[in-house]
Amino acid sequence: MTKRYKSQLEEVRKSLQDTHRAVEEVVKRQKKTHEALQDVNEKFEKSKERTIEDKDDEILRKLAVVNSQKVIEDHAEKYQEGTRVLFFESVKKWLDDRSSPNRVMVISGNAGMGKSVIAAVICKRMQEVGRLSGSHFCQHDKARYRNPKLMLQSLACQLSSSLPEYKDALVKTLSGNLGVEVNNMEVKDLFDLLFDEILNKLEDPGRNILLVIDGLDESEYQGRNELLDVISNHFIKLPRWIRFLVTTRPEINIADSLRIFKPLQLEPNDAENLMDMTLLFEKQLSDVIPQDYQEVIINELVKKSEGLILYAYLLVHFIKENVQLLTPEQLDSTLPSGISSVYGTYLRRLEKELCKELKIKEEQFLAFLSALTAAREPLLLDFVSKLMLPGTSSLADRRKVKKAIACISTLLPVRDDRIHFFHKSVKD
Repeated sequence: MTKRYKSQLEEVRKSLQDTHRAVEEVVKRQKKTHEALQDVNEKFEKSKERTIEDKDDEILRKLAVVNSQKVIEDHAEKYQEGTRVLFFESVKKWLDDRSSPNRVMVISGNAGMGKSVIAAVICKRMQEVGRLSGSHFCQHDKARYRNPKLMLQSLACQLSSSLPEYKDALVKTLSGNLGVEVNNMEVKDLFDLLFDEILNKLEDPGRNILLVIDGLDESEYQGRNELLDVISNHFIKLPRWIRFLVTTRPEINIADSLRIFKPLQLEPNDAENLMDMTLLFEKQLSDVIPQDYQEVIINELVKKSEGLILYAYLLVHFIKENVQLLTPEQLDSTLPSGISSVYGTYLRRLEKELCKELKIKEEQFLAFLSALTAAREPLLLDFVSKLMLPGTSSLADRRKVKKAIACISTLLPVRDDRIHFFHKSVKD
């Protein structure tokens, strides 16, 4: 092989290497360009999704929503572990039964039977296993929360968060409902729009969906209980997989309307209820009742409570606050007789505290109680101070009022500088 030929061959080899390197460089640049295009594409798609989500959220913001979590936590704190087992088992069995035609389960009982506590514990337990899709607690001291239109809107919003198919259909429905304000619709029409028309078009999600409504008897709004009519006459139209747990007092009109759902009744003298009361006292008072007297005293406390779990709860608080060790001889002389007596004892303590701190007269105290019971919303502490001490209320006085009311926080809890009733029966 000549020297010249070898030189030409080397040049060709180098040229091929240069070409190969150039091709690799082009491939690298193309790969980077492709990756950049993919990145831009992904960002565009995500941006498009965010835009759609923002539009959906904007549409859903037309609906009012109430967060019940704080109410659930407050009620659930009052629950005594081991009680109300029969009710929890009945609700779980009904919820797990895919073939049950009963879309509504009603828990009915008089004031003080612990309905809201049961509802709250069910909500909490179902939240923990991802089975709660919405809840609404009608509150006796908040007129807005008793509005059935607000309740339906809030439940629809909550349901849309747990059921994507429902959210898509709800957004589409609200988008097509142009020019009609949901707050101006009748309760029945609003139910049809948000639930009936949408849910009956959806496929079965393969599980039963639970929504909880506590205090149906509180949902009377402007002299009418339209929600009762919707539940008793129109919930039956919904698919079997949507389930509503409802608690209520057994007023005659409510009991008649809900009879078709065969309500679970909380009865004061029911054996299960009395066993729950006994367990409550055993768990809560084992350290303040001498061992020798425990059975006798607890049996007497159960009788004294008249079957009301609320009364039992208050007796426990009263005993812990006022008695070091309780003996059988102290039962009648120390403990208030009847739930009204418990309330009276606490209110007399409040009157004494206010008279001592602020030197108010009985007339001023009665004016405060009148305003408290007549008010549709929890009263501001500032307003109460000015009511009892017109023209002289100072910051120091307001602090004294707050301190005095705090002495019966079991009965009148103060939250956000407003005075609340811990239970509607206090107001009654």
